[in-house]
Amino acid sequence: MRTVFFSVLISLSGTAGIAQNYHNVVRHRPVFWSELNLVYKTAGKWSFQMDHQYRRQSRDENGRDLNVFRYPLQQVFRPWINYQLTGPVRLSISPIGLWWTWSRPNDFQPYTFFQEVRIIPQLTITKPLPKSELVYRFRSELRWPSSTDTLTSEYVFLSDGESDDILADRFNVRLRAMIRWIKPVFQKNADKTWYVQTSAEPMAVISRTARRFDQSRVYVALGKRLRDNLRVELGYLNQFNLQTDPIQQRRTFRFNHALHAYLYLENRRRTKTKSPVGPE
Repeated sequence: MRTVFFSVLISLSGTAGIAQNYHNVVRHRPVFWSELNLVYKTAGKWSFQMDHQYRRQSRDENGRDLNVFRYPLQQVFRPWINYQLTGPVRLSISPIGLWWTWSRPNDFQPYTFFQEVRIIPQLTITKPLPKSELVYRFRSELRWPSSTDTLTSEYVFLSDGESDDILADRFNVRLRAMIRWIKPVFQKNADKTWYVQTSAEPMAVISRTARRFDQSRVYVALGKRLRDNLRVELGYLNQFNLQTDPIQQRRTFRFNHALHAYLYLENRRRTKTKSPVGPE
């Protein structure tokens, strides 16, 4: 399965520089992702969310280190405001999300750290199917990353006199489209339902210095509705990233293999909005 997946990615992303003498390098790394999603629903069409993501990582030793809890990788606090426009259509915005990201630690480079501010508008469409459903999600991420090692450098959100060359790498837009399939399994009653889900999500980067696909994801999971307002989920997420080094004539195919744990909790108010299933 991994060989087939890798071959497809090579065929899709290897067109840039195909006439050049690039050599390919494949890197694998086990990681751990967790997400807590708290939702407050009103009696109408509005709902409010706060999700917290925390991720850990192993050493960057091409899969030889299996301790996914060894080092911090990322921490996120992200609020959401949702409006159920129609039965299947939900509009959302995260007005400001705070991100902290650590580098890949190894013996050849220092352990670095940077901050990021993100604003995210989102459209979600749910399509019922016989005994299952499809979810389409379209998202734009406006990102303002800091320079690396913000433990010694002050984070600057806007220009504040910085040169255009520096700002070119300090802002970018990510366009993301996801399709998710959800199917109940082992169903005994509506309140305690097992389900499986799988999703695919490519991501395009638009900035003054880059135009590329980046960090595309494939996800499969098993979840359970413990109560009508509480769900848990455990899954596997594969995150793919292609890095090109024209100086060394090298393409690096990076695969993060993530064990993903997810918890969703909402208030018990009856509402017209639909409950999202799966990680945001």
